Amino acid sequence: MRKDIRNPDIHSSPWLLDLAWFYIQRKMLKRKLPLLASFKITYRCNLSCRACPFHLRSDREKEHMSRDAAVHIMDLLNQLGTRMIVFEGGEPLLWRDGSYRLHDLILYARKKFLRVAVTTNGTMPLDVPSHTLWVSLDGQRETHNTLRSNSFDQVRANIQNTRHPRVFIHYTLNRRNWQDLPFVAQWVQDTPALKGMTVQFFYPYHQGEDDLSLPPEERRAAIEKLLQLKKSGLPILNSAGRLRAMIDNRWSCHDDILINVDPDGTITKGCYVKNRGNINCDACGFTPVAEASGALDFIPGSLYAGWRLFLKM
Repeated sequence: MRKDIRNPDIHSSPWLLDLAWFYIQRKMLKRKLPLLASFKITYRCNLSCRACPFHLRSDREKEHMSRDAAVHIMDLLNQLGTRMIVFEGGEPLLWRDGSYRLHDLILYARKKFLRVAVTTNGTMPLDVPSHTLWVSLDGQRETHNTLRSNSFDQVRANIQNTRHPRVFIHYTLNRRNWQDLPFVAQWVQDTPALKGMTVQFFYPYHQGEDDLSLPPEERRAAIEKLLQLKKSGLPILNSAGRLRAMIDNRWSCHDDILINVDPDGTITKGCYVKNRGNINCDACGFTPVAEASGALDFIPGSLYAGWRLFLKM
């Protein structure tokens, strides 16, 4: 029997008051508080995805964070005013420190942050007690298997078997998979375990991953297709306004709403790419930052997208 991993004993903060106070501090008191932490707890991964440079770092001396270090950093993030945290990797579900596993870090994080999320490759059981769970899927079966180490069948089975209440697909668009968008969006619509999907665009780190960047004309075509699918009612949860802005990346970026943690304990404020690669704003594909920046500017579509992904329970 599948286990429902919702934990009713964990207190949920009054998010409206919490975020109102966050906005007052940011807008009126001019405090540069981070909204969202990208927390890479390990570079270890059981896949070798062609678009990802991070699994290539798994032989580094400090490629896997200890439990004590993770707790210490979560305390620091909380003191800095961070409201939300996303555990990433590598593959975060591989994280272990003695008897501790990701489940334990999430339960601790839920005491410190308004919302806790996880991004996973979906090859392990989806039984974590996060508020939100993103599963990476990069196309229909053949395309996904080419890009993500023949993992499609396992990912699909784990999605079908999960009892997690808030699972979303995260789709990284690139020149090999953007034409699979209609298939994936329809599959998400037809899969009861899924609440919707988000997309971002491949970013070229130039650190050993394949160069899968979309040429400008294909990027535009992909976004136009996304907007068409979204308008038709398929569950693409990125806001239409931020998707349009990603065509030529002419949007106001408030990268100080983001704070990044790497497995060696390095904490970096600002752009997701800082300390991880060379920054090229013209090539930016990080729609989560675009949406968070839009929410900070009170853009209705971005506020609605954030509510659907993080706050709607």
